[in-house]
Amino acid sequence: MIAKLLILFSDGLSIVCLARCLLQWAQLEYKHPLAQFCAHTTDWLVQPLRKVTPPIGRWDTACVLASILIYYLAFTLISLIALPGGFSIKIIAANMFFTVLSVLKAIAYVLLLGLVLRMVMSFQNPYASLQVSLHRIFEPLSEPFVFLKFGRYDFSGSVLVIVLWFWLSAILPQLTSKLNLWLLN
Repeated sequence: MIAKLLILFSDGLSIVCLARCLLQWAQLEYKHPLAQFCAHTTDWLVQPLRKVTPPIGRWDTACVLASILIYYLAFTLISLIALPGGFSIKIIAANMFFTVLSVLKAIAYVLLLGLVLRMVMSFQNPYASLQVSLHRIFEPLSEPFVFLKFGRYDFSGSVLVIVLWFWLSAILPQLTSKLNLWLLN
C-alpha cells in the first residue's frame, strides 16, 4: 500500500514538473494560471536544481532532473522498505530502469493531458494564450499526420493519442513485468 501511494505521489509531482518544462519551452506567459500552478507546486524542488543544471536553450533541465530524482528516490525508498536486507547492484540497476520507464510514463501522461486540453480549448477559445502554447508543443508531433486535416477539423492529434495510449496500456506494462521478472531471477 505504501509503495502504491509513493508511486502515485511521484507520478503526480513528476507530471507537474514535466508539464512545467513543456509549458516553459512553449513560452506560455508566466502569469497564466496553469503556469503559476506548475511553478508554485514545484519551485521547492526545481529552484535548487537550477543551480546544478542550467537550462539548455528553452529546455528547463532542472524540471527533467527533478522528475528523475522523484522517481529514483521513490523506488529506492520502496526497495528499502521491501528489502531490509540491503541493496545489490541488480536492485540499483532495476531502480534506474524503473525510473526511466516511469519518466517516460509521466511524459506520455503530460502529452495525453495536453492533447485533451488542446481539443477542449479548440471548441471554447481557439485563440487563448494556452492554446497557442499547446499548438507550439503539438504541431511538430502531429506534423507527420497532417493528411488527417479536413478543412477546420484536425484529426492528426488522434494518431498521437492512439500511440500514447498504446504505450501506456500495452508496451509499458510488458516492459515493467519483464523488469520485475528479471529482478526476481
